[in-house]
Amino acid sequence: MPQGEWSIEKLVPGGAGMARLEDGRVGFAPGALPGDVISVERLREHKSHVEAERFVLLRGGSERIEPPCLLARQCGGCDWMALPVEAQRRHKLSLLTQALERTGGLRQLGPVALHHAGPELGYRNRLRFQIDERGELGFFARGSNELVVVERCLVAAPALGRALELLRAVTRAQAKALAWFASAELRVAGDGQRPSLRLEPRAELELASPASLRLQQALAAHFDVSVAGRAEQRVVQRFALPENVTLQAPLEAFIQVNWAVNELLVSAIVAGARARSARSFCDLYAGAGNFTLPLLAAGLSGVAVEGHSGALHAARDAAAAQGLAGEFLAEDVGRALTRLARSGRRFDLVLLDPPRAGARGVLEQLVGVTSSAIAYVACDPVTLARDLKWLVARGFELEHVAAYDMFPQTHHFETLAWLRRR
Repeated sequence: MPQGEWSIEKLVPGGAGMARLEDGRVGFAPGALPGDVISVERLREHKSHVEAERFVLLRGGSERIEPPCLLARQCGGCDWMALPVEAQRRHKLSLLTQALERTGGLRQLGPVALHHAGPELGYRNRLRFQIDERGELGFFARGSNELVVVERCLVAAPALGRALELLRAVTRAQAKALAWFASAELRVAGDGQRPSLRLEPRAELELASPASLRLQQALAAHFDVSVAGRAEQRVVQRFALPENVTLQAPLEAFIQVNWAVNELLVSAIVAGARARSARSFCDLYAGAGNFTLPLLAAGLSGVAVEGHSGALHAARDAAAAQGLAGEFLAEDVGRALTRLARSGRRFDLVLLDPPRAGARGVLEQLVGVTSSAIAYVACDPVTLARDLKWLVARGFELEHVAAYDMFPQTHHFETLAWLRRR
């Protein structure tokens, strides 16, 4: 069994450190960094590789620094906090290049930039906390369901940090009632809006109990509160976007966690549409309109498709409130694309920002409605590379790729790829 000392060579997609083992396999160690020498105490065997589930750091690599957060080694969130931010960015570009070349077979890409904005700490506008049976708030430890209690979080924006302090203060005396909820998501937005709190109950039964109602009333004095599954408690936050438009996002809808970088990404989409003289677009996985609203404001006509009806209706309402005319389809992306293709609809630009699993299941339908360009936004470089390979094999040319450092202190980042029909 390949336990013992491993020498970490590099970082691989997924963020883990990689070592070459004596038996010819490779070993992956989440949390290990290039140049580290580790002693593996527990591992998981796979056919072609092994994964270190627990290890001791014997010697740190030349890039390793002391992370600014005391919980960094326990918490499962900021897996690259022991790297200087410039090293993080260099390794992120390496991960993207590895994925595009090895999975996508895409070479001669030319220089790929990684764009960033705002601080490397204190950037997040939302955090999701787990709640244990004692009513403690925290994050899961890396690779487990063990709760790491969090008093403060260094990557939380200042307003979000204050909201966390307030949440802990309000719930301290009502921990038993808080334990009836499995998780809590805190969000902050600009313009003097109150922080928002979305609670996920463990069971519906206790929500109407006196203790639960007292807790919810106490929280409502400081937060805009929504309990999952209770439509009557719908809360909407407002976020400023490029092109002088406002996003109206309900708490159950996805929003990006780093608004400064999100604005860069949205601006790049609008600029790319203009550079390609696009007059029409179809925004797939449109959410609450993060890209749809700015594109409409830029003068394009478009269709937004989103399977989450609450998010899509928020996008439609935001467009109407701001005098923007668009078409909004609250339905499954695959079904909507099939229907659009059968009706003969074609769009100058098809934009997609799919979940981490990618868009392989809808690419064939997507090609059927694309007359010129595709803008693909992805949070996973491997699934992006897989989908790009499929598109290139079917007549598209990869024009440009850029990365966006949406999640400093972690291995995660966003990528924007532009393709055009040959």
